[in-house]
Amino acid sequence: MAQFTSATAAAHGRSGGQRSHQHLEQQYADLVLTNPSAAERVAALIRQGHRLILALRVVKIVDQMNAGGH
Repeated sequence: MAQFTSATAAAHGRSGGQRSHQHLEQQYADLVLTNPSAAERVAALIRQGHRLILALRVVKIVDQMNAGGH
């Protein structure tokens, strides 16, 4: 196992962040393909300056509320 140093921690943080961002992009791509209306709402939130993760969560929560699921 590699020795834990600030350099290896920083490298792990960068790669973890890249994986996380790729996962978010995949979620958005899936949303575009399955629900163009929701994807447009996410895009509108992004244009207003919100981050992708927040926009995805807001649309998901609003859709659940509209469906009666809290």
